[in-house]
Amino acid sequence: MTASMSGAPSAEIWQTQCAACHGDAGQGIQAVGAPALTQLSEPYLARQLTHFVEGIRGTHPDDSAGKRMALSVANVAQDDIPGLVSLITTQLPPTTPTTTVAGNPARGEDYYVNLCSACHGGNALGNDTLGAPALAGVSDWYLRTAYQAFLDGLRGQHPDDSYGAQMARLAPALDRQDDIDDVIAFIATLPPHRTR
Repeated sequence: MTASMSGAPSAEIWQTQCAACHGDAGQGIQAVGAPALTQLSEPYLARQLTHFVEGIRGTHPDDSAGKRMALSVANVAQDDIPGLVSLITTQLPPTTPTTTVAGNPARGEDYYVNLCSACHGGNALGNDTLGAPALAGVSDWYLRTAYQAFLDGLRGQHPDDSYGAQMARLAPALDRQDDIDDVIAFIATLPPHRTR
């Protein structure tokens, strides 16, 4: 975080409510299930934070990571979200995730092109118009966890989560763990939007 942001309200929220799980630089901490955030777009981050604050996400009884996040942002005001999102996307350095998921990227590319690229883009940089987040540059372990949450019905079930519902409907098209890992391995070969 830059020195110019150190006294801003968003910086205080980041330091007191976010950094312990997501890391000081937003790099994510796998041990607590907190993803890196710096490769995600402002619209996507704002929507997810709003969903946690408003109880649209993190309410499923079996979604322990979602519940932790919802509790962490329970006292974040809607007016705080734009500044916090701006801090994440402009003040924190972009992350370069470590590969943790093994798969066959060549097989994964075929699945990705046919099942994922229409929404997430051929380069996996996302499409904010469709509500599809960037996948390139996102920690592979988190992609696996998030995808499994859609398969298990932990995400995309709230009536006000239309984009999540869309993903929940499409997720069963790819439900074998080996195939999912192959897609994730392919995504890991794609350059992220923000680089160091």
